[in-house]
Amino acid sequence: MDKQLDNFSIDALKEIGSIGMGNATTSLSKLIEKRVQLNLSDARMFEPSAIIDMIPESITMTGIMIPIHGDINGLVMLLFEFGNAVYLSNLLLQNIEHEDDPNLYESALLETGNIIAGSYLSSLSSFLNLKIMHSVPDISIGPIIDILNRGTSMIENKTENILNIETMFMVYSSEKDVGAGTIYGDMFLLLDSQSLEKLQNSIQGMLG
Repeated sequence: MDKQLDNFSIDALKEIGSIGMGNATTSLSKLIEKRVQLNLSDARMFEPSAIIDMIPESITMTGIMIPIHGDINGLVMLLFEFGNAVYLSNLLLQNIEHEDDPNLYESALLETGNIIAGSYLSSLSSFLNLKIMHSVPDISIGPIIDILNRGTSMIENKTENILNIETMFMVYSSEKDVGAGTIYGDMFLLLDSQSLEKLQNSIQGMLG
């Protein structure tokens, strides 16, 4: 049966996630040695096909995918337009001699995925008393349909709905600067029906 989260649960996940994003902001600031503002601006549920409809096939995307398991099972997927992903990885590698090694660019993005997804999942685990573990992240570059197909193939059970957590990065080159650059990205939580139900029950249980 198709499961949906109610609006209250989505709002709760947004608030919990904002705390996790605060922790991620601190970690990313230390990594790139610049001030970073990381906001969770929206959260909503929709079917996987809606992502394909939103992003033209001609746009090259970068997906960072982190499988999760435990009390809830599925996948966290961070999605960036390719140019934003390159900009972010350049910031992470600015003090490293990398000679345009693509493996180092990928490693930098995977580390970013670990920080952002790890902070969000840690916040979920703490507030909802859920045991959530994540596996080694993977990366995929190409049209959105290829990235989504690869992501869903990593999940054991079929995913009927996706929680989209819209994020925005603002990176400052100095304390006096207006934003040196803005990086938009999306974080998707792909869960099977049982995990969605478990998540909603945990939120209701949090209220006592």
